[in-house]
Amino acid sequence: MKKIYWRPSRVPRVILVVLAFLAIAAMLSVEHIKLKTKQPYYSEKMQAALAMKTGMEVIKRYRLKNAMPIDTKVDPASSGLIGLADSPITSAYGYLPAKQTTINPNWAAVMLQMFKRAGVKNGDVVAMGFSGSFPAINLAALTAADVLKLKVISITSVSASNWGANFPNMTWLDMERILHKDGVISQPSVAASLGGQEDLALARSQRGRELLGAAVERNKVRFLKFEDDRENIDARMALYNELAEGHPIAAYVNVGGGTISVGTAVGKRLFNPGLNRKPPPGALKVDGVMSRFARAGVPVIHMVNIDTLADRYGLPQKPLIIPHVGEGQLFVKVGYNPYLAGMNLIILTFVLYIFLRLDIGYRIFGSTRVTQAPKHPEPMV
Repeated sequence: MKKIYWRPSRVPRVILVVLAFLAIAAMLSVEHIKLKTKQPYYSEKMQAALAMKTGMEVIKRYRLKNAMPIDTKVDPASSGLIGLADSPITSAYGYLPAKQTTINPNWAAVMLQMFKRAGVKNGDVVAMGFSGSFPAINLAALTAADVLKLKVISITSVSASNWGANFPNMTWLDMERILHKDGVISQPSVAASLGGQEDLALARSQRGRELLGAAVERNKVRFLKFEDDRENIDARMALYNELAEGHPIAAYVNVGGGTISVGTAVGKRLFNPGLNRKPPPGALKVDGVMSRFARAGVPVIHMVNIDTLADRYGLPQKPLIIPHVGEGQLFVKVGYNPYLAGMNLIILTFVLYIFLRLDIGYRIFGSTRVTQAPKHPEPMV
């Protein structure tokens, strides 16, 4: 014969409190015990970022040794990679916060990830077009390429915008020479132009153009000097193809706004910041090295609008100190642990069942609560 007993239809308050406590505990455990997942290419990203950090230290030591003091008001991280407000070799207006945001060795990991997403494989040939405006990003591209054992063919426009590599005796070509000598990078630029207006630094003084020419000469790279833009672009494309030695060029990297590389300021705006697997609408209407590679089906990595790219890849804006290598979502993604959440759900469901569907909760807590007799008959169990 089945046992029949009476149970109140209302749940004792103490049971509700216990259930609420368990639910809150479960929620807090899920919020505070996160799952950390290493992102793809973690090891290569770390190598690239460590190499970039080393390069930044080399440049800083050289700058201080050669009596080029660091102004911490414009370079709060004391990196040595932010230049002057103006100089004889300054080509255009530069946005200081963007320069400050580049002071982060983890940009090398950004470049490595873009190479991978572009389909670049170890040993491939990549072409690069640098200006002196973002020396930290130039360094990031070269260190990432070295980690992937890429063959790099780079051409530099020597002049730089405000706060870039605009010390007349410490241009990007000089930085490359120093970095190569110290073994940080393996492949410095093969050629250079003056940069700036018409790629001939026309807005600069005669003295400024002489200083730019001297930088090309002392760093012993091929001097590209053309008065016709099309001829200039043709010469660069021919040089890239010549030095590729019959191998296909897997990607083109543009850093900054070099006139011949981007195809004037209009071309600079038409391509999206970061990786362009295919050219955006209208981008091929402006002739430039970047558009020619894009027309040939070569992925283009366009390193402009640094603040936009920093937000996209989870890098801090204008860091006051140089961030640690491996910081950020590029390396380790922190998220909710689905296994813990699932386990908590099972536990809560089980507790609800034994407390509310069975009589265990009533046996434990029910007798401690004095209730008035029900006004209407309650069900018998």
